[in-house]
Amino acid sequence: MDNMLHYNEIARALRLLCQSAVALAEDTDGTDQISVGSNKLFSLGDQIRLADDDTPAEQYEVVSLVGLTGVQLDAQVAGQFTVAKNAVIRLAQPLLPDLKWVGQGRPLVMPQPPDLQFPGIVVEPAVLDQPMSEGTNRSVRQDYHYRIYYLLRPAGAVASEVLLEDAGKLFDLLMRDIYLGGSCWYSQVVRVDPASPTQRHFADRGIELSVVEMELVARRLEPIA
Repeated sequence: MDNMLHYNEIARALRLLCQSAVALAEDTDGTDQISVGSNKLFSLGDQIRLADDDTPAEQYEVVSLVGLTGVQLDAQVAGQFTVAKNAVIRLAQPLLPDLKWVGQGRPLVMPQPPDLQFPGIVVEPAVLDQPMSEGTNRSVRQDYHYRIYYLLRPAGAVASEVLLEDAGKLFDLLMRDIYLGGSCWYSQVVRVDPASPTQRHFADRGIELSVVEMELVARRLEPIA
């Protein structure tokens, strides 16, 4: 039986989406076609960049979206970008342009904020539900819950306004690709807390950060033998 627990796969797709990027589903083949798990992040005319761990990045324009998984570019891809080297396609102008970093884990155990630049995002895997009433003898429904924290260092009187504006951009970005790069068949932000308890926990430790917390549920239907 294949691995049935997909926390890291979905979390990686979430981290990439926060950075306006999607992982490639197949290696590039020298044509103008790119294959991804979901192309919902992109629109016609978008400027995109292709990159992997050790291939120089290349920039193209999106000229067509083919079904749910294809992206056609305005020229043939020159380099060889491979899944094995973590190839991604990202918007040349990210939707969160000021974002400094994206991490995974619990925000309260991350390195001390003075060592980091902000704003940043932390993706925390939470509860997995497998409702028995929703399964069959050949499949189970899986609902993966994630907490997504947007962290911003306060900026005087405008901190709250900036935080909510950026949170709105993050919310729109997460809802733009409900398939999370093909890692699930549906996802949705189900809760937004503009005054996360995590912010108070940071304050108790003498760390001044503004925090918006979102909860996202990613749903899969997992086949079983």
